[in-house]
Amino acid sequence: MIPEETVNEIRERVDLVSLVGEYVKLKKRGGNHIGLCPFHNEKTPSFNVHAARGFFHCFGCKASGDVFAFLMRIDGVSFPDAVRSLAERAGVELPVTDAREDAAQRQRKQQRESLVALMEAATGFYAKQLEQHDLAGLAREELRSREISLETAREFQLGYAPDGWDALTHFLGERGFTPAEGEAVGLIVPRRGGDGHYDRFRHRLVFPIVDLHGRVVAFSGRRLPPVGEQAAQEREPGAKYVNSPEGPLYHKGDVLYGLHRGRVAMRRQSRALVCEGNFDLVALHQAGFETAVAPMGTAFTEAQARLLKRFAQRVDLLFDGDAAGDKAVAAAHPLLAAVGLAAHVVTLPRGADPDTFLREHGAEELRQRIETAPPIVQHLIDRAAAQAAGDPHAQAEAIASLGPVLAVLGSPLEARLHVERIARKFGVRDVDAVRAQLRRGLSGARRPRRDRPAEAQDAPGPVERPRPFRAPVLERQLVGALLDAPELVTGEDAARLTELLTSEELQSIFQSIARMMEQRGQVDFAALRADFTGHSVAPWLEQRLAVPEYDAEGAERALADGVPLLSRQWVERRLSRLGAQILEAKRAGDEDLARQLMRDRVALYRQNKPVGSE
Repeated sequence: MIPEETVNEIRERVDLVSLVGEYVKLKKRGGNHIGLCPFHNEKTPSFNVHAARGFFHCFGCKASGDVFAFLMRIDGVSFPDAVRSLAERAGVELPVTDAREDAAQRQRKQQRESLVALMEAATGFYAKQLEQHDLAGLAREELRSREISLETAREFQLGYAPDGWDALTHFLGERGFTPAEGEAVGLIVPRRGGDGHYDRFRHRLVFPIVDLHGRVVAFSGRRLPPVGEQAAQEREPGAKYVNSPEGPLYHKGDVLYGLHRGRVAMRRQSRALVCEGNFDLVALHQAGFETAVAPMGTAFTEAQARLLKRFAQRVDLLFDGDAAGDKAVAAAHPLLAAVGLAAHVVTLPRGADPDTFLREHGAEELRQRIETAPPIVQHLIDRAAAQAAGDPHAQAEAIASLGPVLAVLGSPLEARLHVERIARKFGVRDVDAVRAQLRRGLSGARRPRRDRPAEAQDAPGPVERPRPFRAPVLERQLVGALLDAPELVTGEDAARLTELLTSEELQSIFQSIARMMEQRGQVDFAALRADFTGHSVAPWLEQRLAVPEYDAEGAERALADGVPLLSRQWVERRLSRLGAQILEAKRAGDEDLARQLMRDRVALYRQNKPVGSE
């Protein structure tokens, strides 16, 4: 448990404008900074950041909060992870719970930081070689042939691994990195026949693989035409791609190439575009498809599906137009369904991949295919029907193969509708026979378990939703004026709000402001927001904290004009209520009570009679 005072210290030290500015281009406007919201698509900026108060608010999608809320939302991390990340950014030491474990963690952190520094050094080395090495022209020609610009190559930090055995090994050694560290991240390999090491990547175009936090954690090397000893010996060419092995920084099933670059666009659009190859990914980003990501040398995994779920609600699968691409789509379906991601399938001409399709047909044609892509189940049904057309036995087997496809759907109604679609697509009038064949297909396939993250398994059951926040506009304006100028809470006008406010939520906020001013002489806006977390008034409060409306003079004028008007409204309600009570007393035959209520009503009217009236 992280102490509240530590959380507050981190909140105070982190500059929200600087943090948000890493994701959003902000422009200063008055006391605020504004920009395009990173959480939804918009053309006119509605995202506001108030530096002094440390709050953000979007008038479009209503997202709001402090530095922790922003990082949790933009990177899809938990509150403890956000606290740890921002503590490191702010230089705040988190409290130690176990001295030995803390020492071990510090050691692991230092080792990890050293490995990250090594990877950054290697990235710079490869990038420099791409521009300067004598043989790097082959790598640059590979880029030109695929119409990848040098600007894009620099953005993705592409590089060239020199021909020869130990260019990188010597480079790392000269900069103080040990062979053990180079081995740990898979960049150098020990020689079999004796001492020394050699480079894993030799004469290859190198793609640095960046994790969600922007750190280089691995490399992928693409084969180039042979030179030197390779060409002279005319031996079999090596594998088209060589990838870093898994290690302390890299677990290939947990990383998506391009996610760090595309996560803001993905969050805005709530969509992700999943392709397969390195060049596909780079070409898609260059063509403006900023949400593109790619698995690294492995089939799409459930961990990657969960990672996408943190940023998107829909996934468009853009795999190669071949049998392997078809197989990859079928394998991805249960993984995406398990995490609740809607999936669509973008079809390419047979034999095409996204890279070649872009060069031959252009970005607009691909964009149209993405926008018209069918849902994944519809695609799998249509594909099964097309492949089995004209052969009754093949059709029966194809229908059976769709049983597991429907079994992973979370909605029985959706599954039922797809059963009817299957019957129509295969031309079978007997829907019950189709259901029986689908069940037969399930007999040999177990339904995958819908694993949930640990935090979801411990989540509490359904809770009662808070009632919507509704309050008169005038009351919201007056309490908002006190949020903008809390020092006015002790004035004569503000003091009357105690009895005049009809909204319980606004009454509570008013009392909190008054209490903080009395005890501290200022309002702790972060604490004020925390007091109302989960309440129906929280969205309104966060918006007002992020976007002030009054300066001190304007707030004073708003109170001077608004409190008398609110008082008159209170009197009118009270007079109306007394009138109803008088009638009720008369109907009950209680004349004494009726006369007393009448005297109260007259006294209230005289006390609040407009000036100059008879």
